[in-house]
Amino acid sequence: MSASLVLGTAGHIDHGKTALIRALTGVDTDRLPEEKERGITIDLGFAPLDLGEGVGFSVVDVPGHEGLVRTMVAGATGIDVLLLVVAADEGVMPQTREHLAICTLLGLTTGLVALTKTDTVDADVRELAAEEVRDELAGTALAGAPVFPVSAKTGAGLEALRVGLRRAALAAAPRTDRSGRARLPVDRVFAMRGFGAVVTGTLIGGPLAVGDAVELLPSGRRARIRGLQRFGESVQEARPGARCAVNLQGVEVAEVARGETLFRAGAPPPVESCDLQLTWLEDAPILDGPASVEFLVGTAERRARIAPVGGALRPGARGFARVHLEGGALPLLAGDRCVLRGFATTALGGSTVGGGTVIDATPARRRLSDPALAEELLRLAGGDPLDEAEVRLVRAGLVGVEEAQVGARSMHEVAALRAALDALRRDGRADCTASGRWLAGAALERIEADLVTALDAFHAAEPLQEGMPRGALLGCVPENVPKEATALALTRLAATGLVVSEADRVRRSDHAVELAAADREAAERIVAEAVAAGLAPPLPREWGERLGLSPRHLADLLGHLERSGRLTRAPGDVFFDSAAVAALRDRIRAHFREHPELDTPTYKALIGTTRKYAVPLMELFDDERLTMRRGEVRLLRGRDGSPQPDSGSA
Repeated sequence: MSASLVLGTAGHIDHGKTALIRALTGVDTDRLPEEKERGITIDLGFAPLDLGEGVGFSVVDVPGHEGLVRTMVAGATGIDVLLLVVAADEGVMPQTREHLAICTLLGLTTGLVALTKTDTVDADVRELAAEEVRDELAGTALAGAPVFPVSAKTGAGLEALRVGLRRAALAAAPRTDRSGRARLPVDRVFAMRGFGAVVTGTLIGGPLAVGDAVELLPSGRRARIRGLQRFGESVQEARPGARCAVNLQGVEVAEVARGETLFRAGAPPPVESCDLQLTWLEDAPILDGPASVEFLVGTAERRARIAPVGGALRPGARGFARVHLEGGALPLLAGDRCVLRGFATTALGGSTVGGGTVIDATPARRRLSDPALAEELLRLAGGDPLDEAEVRLVRAGLVGVEEAQVGARSMHEVAALRAALDALRRDGRADCTASGRWLAGAALERIEADLVTALDAFHAAEPLQEGMPRGALLGCVPENVPKEATALALTRLAATGLVVSEADRVRRSDHAVELAAADREAAERIVAEAVAAGLAPPLPREWGERLGLSPRHLADLLGHLERSGRLTRAPGDVFFDSAAVAALRDRIRAHFREHPELDTPTYKALIGTTRKYAVPLMELFDDERLTMRRGEVRLLRGRDGSPQPDSGSA
C-alpha cells in the first residue's frame, strides 16, 4: 500500500469505532489493558487499511469519551478524510456533534458516515438514524456525505463501505501540507528494546530520512533519526502524509512526550502568541474581551488567553483573534489549525467554543482595536504570497528583513514568496540591498526623504562646499536603519537624478557653489597672490589675517578654489598656484628623461624655494605617485607604481 492519506474516526463513545476498524483492517487498535477491560478507546489507535491495488489509508482511531477530547484533537490533526461513526440504536449524540464541530474547525471537508450496529435495530429505526445524520451534516463542510449502514458483528455493509472508502481515497486531496518544512507532531512515545526512544505521528511538510538531524520543540532537544517505520515496515525515507514511527538517537523516552513536534534541524523557535482567523461556534458565548480557553494545536495543549481583533465576535461569527499562551511556548507556523475549548459545557454538549487557523505566528505589537491590524490579517488570510510578503515588509519598517525571515513561519513555499518579492520590486513597492535585506517602498521613501532633508540643510549651512561627506550623510538617518539600507536609498536617489554622488561627497543635482560678492573678491585676491608668489605662496594663516577671514571661512574658500582647479593643496595645507605646480611637474619629468634619479639638492634647485615649500611639494608628488623616495633620492614611478628602470636611457 503506497497511499499517504490518513483516515480518522470520530463519534460518540461506544458507537463502535474500534470494532469497525478491526473489521476493516484486522487490527485491534485498543492496545492498552484498560481499553480492553473497559471496552472503550482511551488513547489513539493506528492501523493500515489496504483497499487493493495500492490504494488505502493510514487509520487513526480516536476516543469518543467527552473527557478525552484533547486526545481526539491530537489524532484528528493529521486526518485527510473523516469516517464519522454513528450507532444506529442511539443516533446523533453530544460527542457526535462536538467531534463533527472539531473536525470542521480543523478544516476537514471530505468524509463518510458509517451507521454502525445496524444488526441491533429494524429497518425503520435504521432509516430514521440515517436521516438524522444527514440533517446534522446539513450546513457543514460534510453536507451530502454518503451514509453506509454497517455491522461490524455480522459484516453487513462492510464491502459497500470499503468501496466508498476506496472512492474517497482516490478523490480526496491531502488536507495537510505535502511540501515545505518537515515536521511530525508527536502523538505517541514508547521505548523499543535495543533501539531506544520511538515517537509516532503523521508527517507533514517535507520528507524525513534515516540519518537526518532533528530537534524536538518546544523542549529544544536535539537528536538524529536512527530508523523509520511505516506500520512495522522499515523504510529509509518517510514522505509527508505518512503515519510513521521514528527511532531517535540522542534522547531518552522520559525526555519526550506527546505535544512535542519533531522538526528537521533549523526550525524557527517556539512562540508565545499568535493571531488566528477564528470561527466562533453558534452555542459559544459572545467574545467581546479577553477570555481564558484551552488551546489545542497539533498534539499539544496549553491554557491561553484569547481576545478579538477589531471588535467583538458573536456566536456563529468569523473574525480574527489574538492568543497568548500560558504555560510555555509552542512551535507555531502560519496555516496550523487549532481548536479552542472553554471550561464549561455548552448547549452543544461539549466544551468546544471555536477554532481556526494560525494566520500570523509573529503578531505585530499593536492595539487589537487598530483597524490596520485587522486589515493586515485579512490580507494574510487571503492566501496570496504577494500580500503576505508586502505585509511582512511593511511591518519590518526602516530596519527591513532578511529574505529567509519573510517566509520563516509562512504557509507559502519559499519559491512563491521569492517570486512575490521580485514582483513587489518590479512594481516599485519594495527593494532589496546587496546583502539580501528587503524593505518596503514606503520605508525606503522615508529614508530617502531624510537624506534629502539632510543634504538641503548641509547646502544651506555650507554653501561653499561642493557636497556633503558621504559618511556624514549616511549618519543622518535613525539609528535603527542598517547602513546597507541607507546606501540602497542613496543609490535609488542617484538613479532618479535627484542627487549626485561623487567620490566621497554627495550633493543635490541642482546644487552649485555661488560665491557672494565679498567672497568672490577675496577668492580672486588669493588666486592673484598665489600666482604672483609662484612656488612660495602665503600660508593660510597669513591670508586669513590679510583678508580678515575666520579660519573656517578661509578653509571653505580655499577648498572651493582647490576643487575648481585654481589652487593645488600640498601636504601641510600649503596652497600653490596650480599652473606653477604643473610647470614644476613638467621639469621633474624632464629631469628623469636625462637622469635615473633625483637627489634632494637637485630637487630643491628644480623647485627653487626654501625647504618650507620644497618639502610639501616633494611629498605632493610622492602622494600623486609621480615619484617615490628611496633613501636620499627620488625615483620616477612606472605606471604600475614601481620605479622605472633605466629611466636615464629613455
